Amino acid sequence: IAIPLDSKESTTLSKLYGKAPYFALLDQFTGDFTVVENEAVGKGPKSADFLKSHGATATIFYHMGEGVYKSFEKNSMDVYCANYNEYSLDEVYQNFLNGSVTKLDQSNYEKLLDPGEGETCKCGCND
Repeated sequence: IAIPLDSKESTTLSKLYGKAPYFALLDQFTGDFTVVENEAVGKGPKSADFLKSHGATATIFYHMGEGVYKSFEKNSMDVYCANYNEYSLDEVYQNFLNGSVTKLDQSNYEKLLDPGEGETCKCGCND
């Protein structure tokens, strides 16, 4: 599970997604994680390819635009909403264990996505 972070030492979910400088890659079976530098920083839709190359099969977000979501969907990766909670890495793990995270799908993604800070999506996903 890829979790955006504000710094390499951060232990809480970042409000950013495509602009998050790091991601924690959480093993949903053990709770162990590693932190990787986001090589796709500022290129939101490229996040899915980058994270998939590191073995991620799912991600969770605080704010995410439609273009980023669609790139995960295209890569057959699950996307979960944090419902505007700045969860710690342990809380993310516990929420996955007890099934209390909301998975995005065709019926709910438009309602749950939010590019953040009152912005509209500017990722170029409609190009």
